[in-house]
Amino acid sequence: MKTKIRSLLILAAVGLALIATSPAPAQTTATNTVPNFLTQVQAWATTVNTNYDWSNAVLQVESGYKQATGVGAASYIGVQYNFANSWNVGVSGQFYGVGSAFNAVEVQGGFALIKNHDFKVEGNLLAGYDNTRSAFVIEPELKVVKMLTINTYTAAGYSMPFFDKGKFDASGQFKVCVGFFF
Repeated sequence: MKTKIRSLLILAAVGLALIATSPAPAQTTATNTVPNFLTQVQAWATTVNTNYDWSNAVLQVESGYKQATGVGAASYIGVQYNFANSWNVGVSGQFYGVGSAFNAVEVQGGFALIKNHDFKVEGNLLAGYDNTRSAFVIEPELKVVKMLTINTYTAAGYSMPFFDKGKFDASGQFKVCVGFFF
Protein backbone atom coordinates (compact mmCIF):
# COMPACT_ATOMS: atom_id res chain seq x y z
CA MET A 1 0.00 0.00 0.00
CA LYS A 2 2.86 2.36 0.92
CA THR A 3 4.58 1.68 -2.39
CA LYS A 4 1.41 2.56 -4.34
CA ILE A 5 1.06 5.86 -2.52
CA ARG A 6 4.79 6.57 -2.95
CA SER A 7 4.49 5.78 -6.69
CA LEU A 8 1.50 8.10 -7.08
CA LEU A 9 3.34 10.89 -5.25
CA ILE A 10 6.42 10.45 -7.46
CA LEU A 11 4.22 10.42 -10.57
CA ALA A 12 2.43 13.60 -9.42
CA ALA A 13 5.76 15.31 -8.69
CA VAL A 14 7.12 14.41 -12.14
CA GLY A 15 3.91 15.69 -13.78
CA LEU A 16 4.08 19.00 -11.89
CA ALA A 17 7.74 19.38 -12.82
CA LEU A 18 6.91 18.86 -16.50
CA ILE A 19 4.07 21.39 -16.35
CA ALA A 20 6.24 23.93 -14.53
CA THR A 21 9.08 23.66 -17.04
CA SER A 22 6.96 23.60 -20.20
CA PRO A 23 6.85 26.87 -22.13
CA ALA A 24 3.43 28.55 -21.86
CA PRO A 25 2.42 31.86 -23.41
CA ALA A 26 2.13 34.71 -20.95
CA GLN A 27 -1.24 36.30 -20.43
CA THR A 28 -1.19 39.71 -22.05
CA THR A 29 -4.78 40.85 -21.50
CA ALA A 30 -5.77 42.19 -18.11
CA THR A 31 -8.65 40.21 -16.67
CA ASN A 32 -10.27 43.09 -14.83
CA THR A 33 -10.65 45.62 -17.66
CA VAL A 34 -14.06 47.04 -18.47
CA PRO A 35 -14.81 47.53 -22.19
CA ASN A 36 -15.21 51.14 -23.19
CA PHE A 37 -18.86 51.74 -24.14
CA LEU A 38 -18.05 54.37 -26.75
CA THR A 39 -15.50 52.06 -28.40
CA GLN A 40 -18.14 49.32 -28.61
CA VAL A 41 -20.70 51.73 -30.10
CA GLN A 42 -18.13 52.92 -32.63
CA ALA A 43 -17.33 49.33 -33.65
CA TRP A 44 -21.07 48.56 -33.94
CA ALA A 45 -21.67 51.64 -36.09
CA THR A 46 -18.62 51.33 -38.33
CA THR A 47 -18.76 47.58 -38.97
CA VAL A 48 -21.17 47.09 -41.84
CA ASN A 49 -22.57 44.10 -43.66
CA THR A 50 -22.21 44.93 -47.34
CA ASN A 51 -24.84 42.33 -48.23
CA TYR A 52 -27.56 44.48 -46.60
CA ASP A 53 -28.91 47.76 -47.92
CA TRP A 54 -31.70 50.17 -46.99
CA SER A 55 -32.71 50.79 -50.63
CA ASN A 56 -35.40 48.08 -50.49
CA ALA A 57 -36.87 49.26 -47.18
CA VAL A 58 -40.07 51.00 -48.18
CA LEU A 59 -42.31 50.37 -45.15
CA GLN A 60 -40.87 49.99 -41.64
CA VAL A 61 -42.86 48.74 -38.63
CA GLU A 62 -41.31 48.96 -35.17
CA SER A 63 -42.20 48.47 -31.53
CA GLY A 64 -40.25 49.14 -28.39
CA TYR A 65 -39.65 50.93 -25.11
CA LYS A 66 -39.81 54.68 -24.64
CA GLN A 67 -38.83 56.63 -21.56
CA ALA A 68 -41.65 59.16 -21.64
CA THR A 69 -41.09 62.59 -20.08
CA GLY A 70 -42.88 62.98 -16.77
CA VAL A 71 -44.64 59.61 -16.86
CA GLY A 72 -41.88 56.98 -16.86
CA ALA A 73 -41.71 53.89 -19.02
CA ALA A 74 -44.06 53.46 -21.96
CA SER A 75 -44.42 51.19 -24.96
CA TYR A 76 -44.75 52.50 -28.47
CA ILE A 77 -45.45 51.26 -31.95
CA GLY A 78 -44.60 53.08 -35.15
CA VAL A 79 -44.96 52.82 -38.92
CA GLN A 80 -42.67 54.65 -41.31
CA TYR A 81 -42.85 55.00 -45.09
CA ASN A 82 -39.51 55.68 -46.84
CA PHE A 83 -39.49 57.46 -50.21
CA ALA A 84 -37.18 59.40 -52.53
CA ASN A 85 -34.19 57.39 -51.31
CA SER A 86 -33.73 59.19 -47.96
CA TRP A 87 -36.97 60.90 -46.90
CA ASN A 88 -39.60 59.37 -44.60
CA VAL A 89 -43.05 60.02 -43.14
CA GLY A 90 -44.73 58.05 -40.40
CA VAL A 91 -47.03 57.78 -37.42
CA SER A 92 -46.44 56.40 -33.93
CA GLY A 93 -48.48 55.80 -30.82
CA GLN A 94 -47.48 55.55 -27.18
CA PHE A 95 -49.24 53.40 -24.55
CA TYR A 96 -48.54 51.91 -21.11
CA GLY A 97 -48.70 48.22 -21.91
CA VAL A 98 -50.68 45.51 -23.63
CA GLY A 99 -54.38 46.29 -23.53
CA SER A 100 -54.07 49.95 -22.56
CA ALA A 101 -55.30 52.81 -24.72
CA PHE A 102 -52.95 55.02 -26.71
CA ASN A 103 -52.07 58.09 -24.64
CA ALA A 104 -49.98 59.90 -27.25
CA VAL A 105 -50.06 59.93 -31.05
CA GLU A 106 -47.53 61.66 -33.30
CA VAL A 107 -46.91 62.04 -37.03
CA GLN A 108 -43.36 62.33 -38.29
CA GLY A 109 -41.27 63.51 -41.18
CA GLY A 110 -37.57 62.94 -41.50
CA PHE A 111 -34.44 62.38 -43.50
CA ALA A 112 -31.69 59.72 -43.41
CA LEU A 113 -28.62 61.81 -42.62
CA ILE A 114 -26.22 58.85 -43.00
CA LYS A 115 -26.81 55.60 -44.89
CA ASN A 116 -24.04 53.02 -45.06
CA HIS A 117 -25.20 49.53 -46.11
CA ASP A 118 -26.91 48.15 -42.96
CA PHE A 119 -26.55 51.32 -40.84
CA LYS A 120 -28.33 54.65 -40.95
CA VAL A 121 -28.84 57.76 -38.85
CA GLU A 122 -32.15 59.61 -39.18
CA GLY A 123 -33.13 63.11 -38.20
CA ASN A 124 -36.90 63.20 -37.62
CA LEU A 125 -39.43 65.80 -36.51
CA LEU A 126 -42.50 64.43 -34.72
CA ALA A 127 -45.64 66.39 -33.84
CA GLY A 128 -48.83 65.30 -32.14
CA TYR A 129 -50.92 65.21 -28.97
CA ASP A 130 -50.06 63.76 -25.55
CA ASN A 131 -53.18 62.87 -23.57
CA THR A 132 -51.28 62.36 -20.28
CA ARG A 133 -50.29 66.06 -20.31
CA SER A 134 -53.30 67.29 -22.30
CA ALA A 135 -50.87 69.10 -24.54
CA PHE A 136 -49.65 69.30 -28.12
CA VAL A 137 -46.03 68.31 -28.63
CA ILE A 138 -43.26 68.93 -31.18
CA GLU A 139 -40.37 66.50 -30.82
CA PRO A 140 -37.09 66.61 -32.79
CA GLU A 141 -35.43 63.18 -32.79
CA LEU A 142 -32.10 61.62 -33.73
CA LYS A 143 -32.38 57.88 -34.40
CA VAL A 144 -29.63 55.32 -35.08
CA VAL A 145 -30.79 52.20 -36.97
CA LYS A 146 -28.89 48.98 -37.70
CA MET A 147 -30.10 45.94 -39.66
CA LEU A 148 -30.04 42.60 -37.86
CA THR A 149 -31.10 40.46 -40.82
CA ILE A 150 -32.20 41.11 -44.38
CA ASN A 151 -35.65 42.32 -43.14
CA THR A 152 -35.23 43.16 -39.41
CA TYR A 153 -33.49 45.93 -37.53
CA THR A 154 -32.88 47.46 -34.14
CA ALA A 155 -32.85 51.16 -33.33
CA ALA A 156 -32.12 53.62 -30.56
CA GLY A 157 -33.28 57.20 -30.51
CA TYR A 158 -33.11 60.35 -28.45
CA SER A 159 -35.64 63.16 -28.68
CA MET A 160 -36.41 66.45 -26.97
CA PRO A 161 -40.16 67.08 -26.67
CA PHE A 162 -41.55 70.61 -26.46
CA PHE A 163 -45.09 70.73 -25.00
CA ASP A 164 -47.42 73.70 -25.39
CA LYS A 165 -48.42 73.42 -21.68
CA GLY A 166 -46.54 72.81 -18.48
CA LYS A 167 -42.95 73.12 -17.40
CA PHE A 168 -40.15 72.38 -19.88
CA ASP A 169 -38.28 69.17 -19.07
CA ALA A 170 -34.70 69.29 -20.41
CA SER A 171 -34.03 65.58 -19.81
CA GLY A 172 -35.41 64.42 -23.17
CA GLN A 173 -36.65 60.96 -24.09
CA PHE A 174 -34.79 57.79 -24.96
CA LYS A 175 -36.24 54.88 -26.94
CA VAL A 176 -35.07 51.48 -28.12
CA CYS A 177 -36.91 49.20 -30.51
CA VAL A 178 -36.87 46.32 -32.90
CA GLY A 179 -38.66 46.27 -36.22
CA PHE A 180 -39.08 44.77 -39.62
CA PHE A 181 -39.43 46.22 -43.09
CA PHE A 182 -40.54 45.25 -46.56
